[in-house]
Amino acid sequence: MSNSALTSFKPMIKTFYTLLGVGTAIFFTGCGGKSDELSEGELIPIILQTDWYAQPEHGGFYQAVAEGYYEEVGLDVTIMQGGTGIIAPQLIATRKVDFAINRADDIMIHKSNGVPLIIVAALMQHDPQALLVHEESGVDSFKDLDGRTVMTTPGGALVRFIEKTYDVTINVTPMDYGMSRFLGNKEFIQQCFITNEPYYIRKAGANPKTLLLSESGFDPYRVIFTNPNFAKDKPEIVKAFVAASIKGWKSYMSGPREKANAIISELNPKMTPDFIDFSINALLEHNLVAGEGPIDKTGLIEPQRVQAQIDTLVDIGLIEEAYDAAEIAPTDYLPPELQAMLKIGTN
Repeated sequence: MSNSALTSFKPMIKTFYTLLGVGTAIFFTGCGGKSDELSEGELIPIILQTDWYAQPEHGGFYQAVAEGYYEEVGLDVTIMQGGTGIIAPQLIATRKVDFAINRADDIMIHKSNGVPLIIVAALMQHDPQALLVHEESGVDSFKDLDGRTVMTTPGGALVRFIEKTYDVTINVTPMDYGMSRFLGNKEFIQQCFITNEPYYIRKAGANPKTLLLSESGFDPYRVIFTNPNFAKDKPEIVKAFVAASIKGWKSYMSGPREKANAIISELNPKMTPDFIDFSINALLEHNLVAGEGPIDKTGLIEPQRVQAQIDTLVDIGLIEEAYDAAEIAPTDYLPPELQAMLKIGTN
């Protein structure tokens, strides 16, 4: 292989071997092996833990690897794929990994229970989670869920919020992460990502419809989070990672994105070109990453919105006592241009 071909393939090789060498990577980054400062010519190893197997919902991170954005800021980032057995908040709390992604309300609840976590940037302005129903089911709104059974994560904020807001009762059956039950029963309802399951359901010949979480009135960010002690000890590393990740997401959403998609497909063969196009179109159509309006909010965390989410979690009984938004989502790690947006307002 030529040097140029090897260079273009390196991100794919590096990310692929993450699956084989997780233990080694954790040993070197989770035990304080990194320098406290960024220095020219020396890349600092960083581990990002995703919430699922490689997919377009992680595209901006793979774009930052493929295009060298992390290396530009002195970081050598390894992306670890998630799955059903991965508990990212625990890995962050014990500093086995450096950064992870999740929905904001989950991180807020963990923080209220004493788990050391902080949000450092928004991965998406709106979470892609939704409820998946059949067109034939007669469910057209959240009010129509009264008395229905929904396959979702027990004890989550979504069901609690819908029940209280719409005065309905929902029966919960635990997630099995499959689609066979949905396909076999037109009355079945389950949690989904609008970027994912509807594609497969349509290919199987059914007529899916979605009720997007953000349309219920509960609109959490999807976020990048870390350990507060890590952020306090190494703020420049956190800022560098956040800035390069935001750059990766802006680049991925605007394109071209072939190199990042090649990595995703190599890691997860289910990610066909047709499916990847579907997912990206859903991200764009619903303004999930950048938000609505003329201002690109990629990465932005707005304290008043975070505070409103905390207060909502108190109201529905998932957090006992409210706390200040700055405790869970300080804006110190955002790039200067996003901090400037906060000062002048973004509406």
